[in-house]
Amino acid sequence: MTARLPEEGTPRLNPITKALLLVMFSILVLLVVDPVHMSAIVVCVLVAKEHFHARGLVTRGIIGFAMAIFVAQILFNHSGDELASWSAFSVTTGGIYDGVSIAGKFLSLIMMSWVFVATTSPSELSSALTTAGFPYRYAFLPALSMRFVPVFQFELATVREAQVTRGMKLDRSIKGIVRSARYTTMPMLMTAMSRVNSITASMTGRGFGMHKTRTQLQPIRMTAWDLAFLASSAVFVAVTFLVTRCPALQIA
Repeated sequence: MTARLPEEGTPRLNPITKALLLVMFSILVLLVVDPVHMSAIVVCVLVAKEHFHARGLVTRGIIGFAMAIFVAQILFNHSGDELASWSAFSVTTGGIYDGVSIAGKFLSLIMMSWVFVATTSPSELSSALTTAGFPYRYAFLPALSMRFVPVFQFELATVREAQVTRGMKLDRSIKGIVRSARYTTMPMLMTAMSRVNSITASMTGRGFGMHKTRTQLQPIRMTAWDLAFLASSAVFVAVTFLVTRCPALQIA
């Protein structure tokens, strides 16, 4: 995952502010049902994703799964008016609308999470949570999880290369995916347990958790800019929700 951080001198949002924005916009995405409005939200999320250079580990797989959801709704959802039919299959307005809505929700939620991870430093998130009053033992968990994402990505690539070297054939068929999962799950599980033991021993050796509180090298506090941005975003989300619920703007 790569990030495009703000230029020097521009206001930077508190990681807690970003998390709250993610929650607000996720709720908005879940509440929107109109396919036109959902399509507009997906376009906005894609623009934000490209602007911040947010790249997921399985981008093609996520998009492919969203397309599978859309096709499944078209094939098996027969609500609404019939548009076309072939043999036992029929395409209806309800299937298209629900396909766009459900696939759009899936893509939007995943990609908004990518934007959050790409623009948030794990250390800044931990520092912001601790400064806000969260126990530092719990504030350290999300930062630790984010730090291990590229580590496990590298470990997965190493395991797959080792399996290919030993003669295992990896392809994109269903059988190949099942075979890959079968022979990479256990090595990855053992690697994860080894990493957990190592980080536990390291934290214990450094006295992590000995004291109830700890100081921060660079405390990150909520500013007036964060509060103003949160308030304006809340108003925007509320207005957008009301607009999507306006009967005159709904598809009949």
